[in-house]
Amino acid sequence: LDATILELEKKLDPAKFFRIHRGTLVNLDWVGELHADFGGRLVVRLRGDTRHELVVSRDRVRPLKERLGLS
Repeated sequence: LDATILELEKKLDPAKFFRIHRGTLVNLDWVGELHADFGGRLVVRLRGDTRHELVVSRDRVRPLKERLGLS
């Protein structure tokens, strides 16, 4: 992409997309599971056949949980 992650984040629907790391935006509809990781981080496991795992930075854990209604 030619756009920065910040520019992309501004264009996407904030109700559907959430920045979980400095360089990672996730579509909340595709979040399947959350798992605790060492150092206070979370791992997001996406839905689907591949079930990719993405690390949530420590400073984004609480906002993500709040967005998902888990805290």
